[in-house]
This record gives sequence, structure tokens and C-alpha cells, in this order.
Amino acid sequence: MGGGTVAFAFEVVKRARALCPGSAGEVLQGVIGGQEVLVSLTVDRFSEMEVVLGETSSIPPGLWKSRRALELALEYFGGEHLRGRVTLRRRRGLPEGKGFASSTADIAATVGAVAHLLGRKIREEEIARLALSIEPTDGTFFPSWCLFDHLRGEVFLTLAVPQYLGVVVVELPGEVPTLSVDREKLRRHFEQFSRETEKAFELLERGLEERDLTLVGKAATLSSAIMQEYERSEIFFLLSQALQDIRALGVNRAHTGCAFGVLFDLRLVSLEEARRRVSEVLRGKDVALWTAKAIGGGIRVVGT
Repeated sequence: MGGGTVAFAFEVVKRARALCPGSAGEVLQGVIGGQEVLVSLTVDRFSEMEVVLGETSSIPPGLWKSRRALELALEYFGGEHLRGRVTLRRRRGLPEGKGFASSTADIAATVGAVAHLLGRKIREEEIARLALSIEPTDGTFFPSWCLFDHLRGEVFLTLAVPQYLGVVVVELPGEVPTLSVDREKLRRHFEQFSRETEKAFELLERGLEERDLTLVGKAATLSSAIMQEYERSEIFFLLSQALQDIRALGVNRAHTGCAFGVLFDLRLVSLEEARRRVSEVLRGKDVALWTAKAIGGGIRVVGT
């Protein structure tokens, strides 16, 4: 259970950059054993944050969550005296308000960059604690996939990372800010379907252990169907009806966002061909499509 330690060089540097991956929604989300949990579908799209130590401080006004993460990280490492000397920049990011863990990626990458800047170490559990003091968080900064309580920052079970899992992401119009979600209403819905969510997790866990992507796809589709009872979407209906025809594994979704994912076995279908097939199914619909590969999470330090 849990993660490890994110370790960086032991000398103070003047500039540091770190990456954290986002997600294409969740493979699963709901209530299991009385706890609200999720498994993020971590993909190879990243937030990249840079911190620079100088004589002055500059932080873009739109990055208030990252600003708070910077302040918390400096306090955590005993570097409060540097507040007025650190500039924060986002070098690349993820679409916001869609359910792609963009805020989590920004926050975790900021904390990782500060740790590298100061030559310090931090455990993933501590990153979760810092992130949760800002808003509910995803688990994309853990190296492995995990069954994660995104409201308390607890990892209940570490899972394998699937190989050859491709995703065609279907991005819908609009945004759903994390802090606007009616958590109590959503919790009541999840509790009503806890047995089905437990079944979905059994499929997911077995699929990951046995490297059976078909089971992973079934788990994702079941969890998405549970959410369909909470928030109806024509897109989910169209995609789920077309799975066999387009040789897809299943449909996942951003449970509190504006996106779906169509899962493919990349040993059987290329990402380019997968995107073409999904595009045909959704012809004429107001959506944007992009592709990604499932990966493990964790913070990556990049050259400075």
C-alpha cells in the first residue's frame, strides 16, 4: 500500500522543472467498503511546472491552486523565507474542468519542482496531503495505478499498470470545476450502486493482475454505466452500443467531468485507426477527439 519517496538532488538549484501526468478520467469511481474511491486512468499527457529562484516573485493570476501549492511546499520544506523570491510558470498543461486531473497534475508538479529546487525529498502521501488542503485530488502522482480515496488521500491498494492500453478521449463542451461538484448527492448515488462498483473493481483487479485488457474494459464500462444513471449522456449510449463493431474494449468516463474514453488494445488496433473508428461513431457530434496511452503515474524531474 502507499507510494514511495520522491527524491531529488541535495544541492539548492536556481531553477527546477517537474512533470506530472494527467488522466483520461477514471477507470472506476464509486463506493467500496463504505469508502469513496477511484482508480485514475493515468495517461501520457502532462502538466509541466517550473520554479525559478531569484530576486523577485512572479506568478500568473490564473494559477491560484499552483500558487497555493507553492506556498504549502515552501512551508513544508522550511523555505517560507523564499516566498518573495520564487517565480512560478506553467510550461504546459492539460484542459481544465474536463476531468483530466489537470489541477492535481499542476499541484503535484509544482510541489515536485519546489522539492527539486531545494534539494529535498517528499513522499507521495505527503503530496496527497498538501493537494487535499486545496481540493479533492486524483492519484496520478503515485507511480502505480491505485485504488485511491481522493477525499482523504489514502491508498487502499496498489495496482499494476496495464500495457498496450490505448485511449481515444472524447472531450465534450463545457467545464465542471472540481469544487462545484455536489459531493453529498454524488455520494448517495455511489452508495446505491456500491455492489455493482465492487463487481467492477473485481473485474479491474483481475484484469490488471492477469494482463487481460478485456476485463479492464468491462470494468470501465460498468463503472461508466453506473454514472450514466446519475447523469445521462447520449455519447455514452452511442459509444457503448458501438464497442463490438469498432473492436473497442470498453468506455470509461470522467465521473465528475466532461469527457469519455474509448479503450483499445494497441496490439490489435493502432491509435490512429482507433481515433478514426470513434470519429465515425460520433460523426456530427460536438466533441473533440485526442488519443493517449495508459502509463504509470509519478512526478518526473526534467532537465533545467
